[in-house]
Formats: sequence, structure tokens, C-alpha cells
Amino acid sequence: KRSNAGSTLTIREDDQEYCRETDITVSVITWNLAEGSPSEVDASFLKKFRHTEGIGSDFVLIAGQETENMKPRRSEGSRSRELRRLVIKMLGKRYIPLAIHSLGGVQLLLCCKREILTEVEHVSIRDVACGVGNVLHNKGGIGTFIQMKARRDHNVAKDKKSRNKSVKMLFVACHLAAHLKHVDARNADYWRIVNELSSQAPPGFCQSSSLEDIENSGDELIKSMDHVIFCGDLNYRIDLPREITQKTLNEIDYILNSHDEDENLKMHQSAKLRQSLLRHDQLLRTMSEGQAFPDFAEGEIRFPPTFKFDKGSMEYDTSHKQRIPAWTDRIVFKPNGVKVLEYDSVKDATHSDHRPVFASLSLRLIGKVNDDSTQEVEQVRHHKRKKTESRRISSSQDQKGNEMSDEDGTANPSSKQKKSRRKKRKKVPP
Repeated sequence: KRSNAGSTLTIREDDQEYCRETDITVSVITWNLAEGSPSEVDASFLKKFRHTEGIGSDFVLIAGQETENMKPRRSEGSRSRELRRLVIKMLGKRYIPLAIHSLGGVQLLLCCKREILTEVEHVSIRDVACGVGNVLHNKGGIGTFIQMKARRDHNVAKDKKSRNKSVKMLFVACHLAAHLKHVDARNADYWRIVNELSSQAPPGFCQSSSLEDIENSGDELIKSMDHVIFCGDLNYRIDLPREITQKTLNEIDYILNSHDEDENLKMHQSAKLRQSLLRHDQLLRTMSEGQAFPDFAEGEIRFPPTFKFDKGSMEYDTSHKQRIPAWTDRIVFKPNGVKVLEYDSVKDATHSDHRPVFASLSLRLIGKVNDDSTQEVEQVRHHKRKKTESRRISSSQDQKGNEMSDEDGTANPSSKQKKSRRKKRKKVPP
């Protein structure tokens, strides 16, 4: 059980050990490239996710931000292609690209291990723009809908529950509104992304668990998925002055680099100082208050803030703006059936003003238990669709009848006109 300061959410790990038969490993990387291509040296950390001697990742998801400059373009730029080339080269021939998509500077690349490709039943991609006027692509999100065959838990004896035969997952790469004071704009970007993805979801991916949720599309989508992962430059900041933040980070560095042989004491002291910063983290507060990412969880943060560095340096912003260091690059997820294996940043990848962040997660692929309430909701949905379709057909037939009458030169009187004519016929002359 792990908890983050400032958040009421916790990551709960089942007492039962996660077994390879029912689980897959998904490694997620978010990297703001600051409109520059990383070198092969900077990107070499991607090799760690390769499958080697039975250990590795089944899926590797790369979310890039600011992969291109934001000038209008008819096709993707060379930096997006270069990023894909680097990823494919670092992962090796055992992985194949399963989903590729760009939205302005936001890039999504999902690679799948060849051995589990036959378990993938469906993949589709949708995108949502959140820039100026919800039109420009400088901010927004890309969602990948994935359906896989559910795996059977042989450790659970005589499980007679009726379960879905498939597991549905949603992976979202996004770049939310920038600047310290725009918390509400970031929250609004989250809700726009989930609501729009709900309306664009492929058939069967968005099913309500209650009748009341039918109209609440964003929550409905998240509840319908077996697994949801959001990653990207979420842009949430720390609500502290630069001086206090920098002083605390300097104290952490001093403790970790000291010659004290008691490593446990060093880790405890540095963690305590880090938590003093995380208590003022906007994302953790937003999650705990349910303003955005409600009921999501995050791995324990044990790495330094990932923004904003001087490019090519280990120093935080030394320009006249003196931006406050912050954990802007994050990976959050729906916690049910998830175990965090690793959550860290790559401190040596210095070409950008951000540091890449990665997480390796174990996801359980056991289908949801079917219940009567879900079937009831589906019946209501089916009945509504039938009524809507019958109305559409009836309206179409009436329109055709009117057109035929007009072509014959005859009027198609309204019901009121017909009634008035009947009344005139019944009148007796004086």
C-alpha cells in the first residue's frame, strides 16, 4: 500500500501474487521533446523495455509532446518520423508498431510484442484537440482503444462467475494547458478529452453500469474500461515560490550525495523532504478533490521534478523567468487490477527542458463479471435505439409522401385543414 501526500488515493496491491498467466506488462514513456530530436544516447534507455530471456514488456507506449514546432503543416514533420525510427530501433525486431498517430506536436506510438499479437482483437485511434477554440492542435489528447482476449485465472478454483471474454483498455497520450495559474484549464482539458473520446468510442467500448450513467459520457467511458492509462505533459505545477522549492531540492541532493553509509536513513530523509513539495502538487490535489482524474492513482514519486531544465544541463531554469521546478510529466491510471513495477525519470536524457518519465505496470487480463444491471442498461439502450430508428423511418416516409403529392400537382393538406373541410360539409344551409 502506497500513498502520495496531498492525495486520498492509494495504490492497493492484491495479497495474491500476480501471475504471468493472467497479467501483461505495459511500459509507458512520456517525453516532452521541446521541438528537438533526441540523440541515440538519450534514447538508449528504451532498450530496457525489450523482452529478454522471458523478462520485459508486452506493450510499450510512447507519448511524445512538442515533437514538432507548431507552424501549420499538411503532413507530419521529420522529428516525428525520427522519434519513431529511434523507438523501433531501440526496441528491436521482436516488437511491431500497433498504433501510430500524431496530433500537432502530440505523438503516440504503441508497440506490441509479436508473441501476444494473436490476443489482440481490436485497435482503433481517436484524437481530441484542446488548443485555442478547441481547434488548434498545440494541446490535446490521442486515445487508443484496445480489446484483447481475456485470460483465465487457473489459480482460482471453480470460478463459476460469468465473465466477459474480452478485456478493453484505453491508453491516452496528452498535452494539457500550460502555465502555473491555469489549473482549471487543465482540468477542463481532461474532461473534454474523456467526453469526446466517449462520443467517438468504437461500438461496445462504452457501457454504463447504471441507468443514471447513460448521459454522463466521460465517467461512463472510464467505468466501462478494464484498464485506463493517461500519460503526458499534464502541466500541473507546484504552488510554492521558486526559492523554497529550490532550497528543498538542494537539501535532497545534499543528503543523497553525502557519505553517510546508512542508505535507509538517507532515503527516509530525502523522501520526507520530497513529500513536503508534493503536498503542494496541483495534480495530487486535483485528483483528491475529484476536479479531474477522479479515482485515478499514481505510482510513488521518488524522482526529482522533471521541468524546467536548461537544455543540455542538470540545472533548473536559470533564465530571467526562473520557472518553478515541477513534476509536469506524469503517468496515472485506473488502479483496479494494476501493480506498479517501476516509476522513474531518466535524469541523463538532457537534450530537452523536460526529463522523460516512464512506468512499468502489470495489468490483469481477467474479464469483468457480467451482472444484471449492465444487461438492463443495454436493454434500455437497445429500446431507445429502436424508437429513434422507427421515428427516423416514419419521418422519411412522410417526407417521401409529401414529395410525391407535390410532383402530382396535388396538395397534401394538414390535419387541421382536413378537419375544417369536414365541418363545412356538415353545415346545413339556411
